[in-house]
Amino acid sequence: MNSPGSCGLCATWGTITGSGLCYECRCGRYPRAQGGLREAVCRRCGWAGIVGADGTCRGCRIAVRLGQDPAWMHAEFERRDLPAGRPLQLAVRIEGLALNSNPLRNSAVTGPRHGLAPWARGRVPAALDDPAVCVEEVPGQLGLFAPWPRTFTRAHGKRIRGRTIPDFLAVQAVLDEMAAERRVGQTWHFHTEEGARLALAARTPDGRLVRPETLADLPQMAPTLHEALKRAGLLAPPRLRLVPSWMSASLGSCRECLAWTNERDQRCAPCLDWGAGRQAAPCHRCGRLLPLRDDHCRRCVLTVAETDYDLDGIRLDGGDQLWFGGPLAPRSKRGGLYGRRRLQRKCREAIRASRAARPVSEHLVQPGQLELFHLPRDWTRLDQRHLPALTPAARILLNEFVAHIKSRGWDAGRMSGSIRTLRVLLAHLGADAPLPEEDVRLIARRTHFHGARVINYLLLTGRLAPDRRSDAALARARHFADAAPVPFRGPLNRWIDVLCGTASRPSRPLAPSTVYSYLRLAAPALQTWYEDGVTDLRAVTRAHIEQTLEPVQGEAVKSLATALRSLFRALKRERLIFRDPARAVSLTAVVVLPRPLADDMLRGALDRLPRVRDRLSFVLAAVHALSTHDQRHLLLDDLDHSRATLLVRRTGKPVHIVYLDELTYRLARQWLAERYRRWPATTNPYLLVTTRTATDDTQPPVSIQAINKPLRAHDHQTGRLRVDRILNEAQHTDDPLHIIRLFGLSPRTAMKYIHAAHPHRSQPDPITP
Repeated sequence: MNSPGSCGLCATWGTITGSGLCYECRCGRYPRAQGGLREAVCRRCGWAGIVGADGTCRGCRIAVRLGQDPAWMHAEFERRDLPAGRPLQLAVRIEGLALNSNPLRNSAVTGPRHGLAPWARGRVPAALDDPAVCVEEVPGQLGLFAPWPRTFTRAHGKRIRGRTIPDFLAVQAVLDEMAAERRVGQTWHFHTEEGARLALAARTPDGRLVRPETLADLPQMAPTLHEALKRAGLLAPPRLRLVPSWMSASLGSCRECLAWTNERDQRCAPCLDWGAGRQAAPCHRCGRLLPLRDDHCRRCVLTVAETDYDLDGIRLDGGDQLWFGGPLAPRSKRGGLYGRRRLQRKCREAIRASRAARPVSEHLVQPGQLELFHLPRDWTRLDQRHLPALTPAARILLNEFVAHIKSRGWDAGRMSGSIRTLRVLLAHLGADAPLPEEDVRLIARRTHFHGARVINYLLLTGRLAPDRRSDAALARARHFADAAPVPFRGPLNRWIDVLCGTASRPSRPLAPSTVYSYLRLAAPALQTWYEDGVTDLRAVTRAHIEQTLEPVQGEAVKSLATALRSLFRALKRERLIFRDPARAVSLTAVVVLPRPLADDMLRGALDRLPRVRDRLSFVLAAVHALSTHDQRHLLLDDLDHSRATLLVRRTGKPVHIVYLDELTYRLARQWLAERYRRWPATTNPYLLVTTRTATDDTQPPVSIQAINKPLRAHDHQTGRLRVDRILNEAQHTDDPLHIIRLFGLSPRTAMKYIHAAHPHRSQPDPITP
């Protein structure tokens, strides 16, 4: 019989049946065979009865659906189990109004969001304040223990969404600005705002600022929140970096870099290598007394190198990440780390930004500016990492130099030292005025810098200020003149002027080394004459010169006599003396006749030379009797392919025509093919070139050693090959005109070879005294 009352299962007040159950429970609307119903204790209210698949009774599901327990519903959404025994408000059953008691969770679907039924997810409150997260403390209360590190998760931020946190709106405004700068979406806002709530809620009761070390407790976005709090003025200053003593003295970790190697050595091998040759001093970053480079220890150098370009603030404030030692330890290389950095794009952006922000040098050279006195610049303390910004003219000049390198067919990678030299020079001095050659040479003394190509290019473009320094040989010659006795100093300096071609009458200058050699040989003789009472060079007689030459023998007497003749001839020319006392001085000399080479020295010599250029030089000397000087100055245009001839140009003599035989012409063509293959863009006009002369913009001839050294390696000399060839031709004919026409010799030289080849036919000259 039906009567009013409370249902024994769902606890609703209404009409119940005789069994003590409401109509829905009695009629089996949810029979036990369906829906996973079973007899158990409800995990929410704790009553024993029939529960569904979600472990709750029908009354609890009705209460939750009516919104009577939002805290339990939020915990159910996050899959957290609250203790049983929660209060249950009875419901009134009204006829015609059904109370829905569908299951809260679908057992066939997993996950906190999709597990709940749609109607149950709608009952989850949007914002709650869980008092168990970041418990509010009493302001002014002293803690018994120091705050311990916390471990927050993403769920902790959701559980305090409804809490009113001071200063959160200010941080939220800063996060909005950062989101606009970084162009991020709502997901970024979702994670950063939850982290900001946790960081502000975890503050001490009396502290308004957030400690930087507490940001490590956040689940994510700690560097971003560090920057946001810093902008909002809510970040406390970092504490001093301290290294505990037990970490420095413990076995198993290096006491300098703190790398764990599981060894008993107190210093790892990289730190031992680092400390070699370096003095210990306090590190500017960690403050420890260790060997330094650029005022930082090895550990700080590696740490700073890893976070060198830190646009997002990923480096830690107040702490560093430890690493393992041994093969897993990072290795330093040129101030950075081996391997690819993680933020390559941001690194490049930071480099571009830093270069764009660099100021122009304060030492730019202005056109027409005169210097008060000359002082050489000191480039030893050059810092390539902080070069001034290039002016527009300097940037154009640098690009033109790179284009010049590519147009010549050179590899720009191999010319990086020259490009680096010009960049440093333009960054500090600019490109508005000619660049000093002295500064180019001083910079080129550093490692990985080269100046030869830079000097040549600036010389070609008219942007080079030549070096003011005089030749070292001439400087030594002037020193000999100034150190001579006082009466002889003026004449000796005038002699140097004559030798250099700068006297009153023009003349061909001699090499600076020859000028120095003459002064060095004549200085002892002048000192001896001064000690003997000669105070004027006009008082020197033939007897003085012969007395000076008498104790000297061999080649030294010839050299001394040549120097004294040059001295008095120059003084007579400049009208500083009345007569030349060295003119009538003669020396007894032994005439050395040319001698032929042994046949076994020439047999197979051409096959032993590996390079085409060396074989061509050998043939030019052994077949056509061309000296080293002749071969150095052979021009590329002097080779006539149609006639197979070669022109030899000698100073002060007619042009000598050499008719090439088949062997010489074949070697010449092979050399030209190799020359064009190796240096297709060279502009050197000479026939014989080397790697240096082919790439030199000044287009110099090859050196004497470039021709003689390969031949000397096989016991040959260009001069001896030339003498053997002329003497061999003279043995087959005694006609000096034939020798003159064939080799372009002077008559006197041709007669010398004729006399050496035919000594029995040589008759003394009847008019010779």
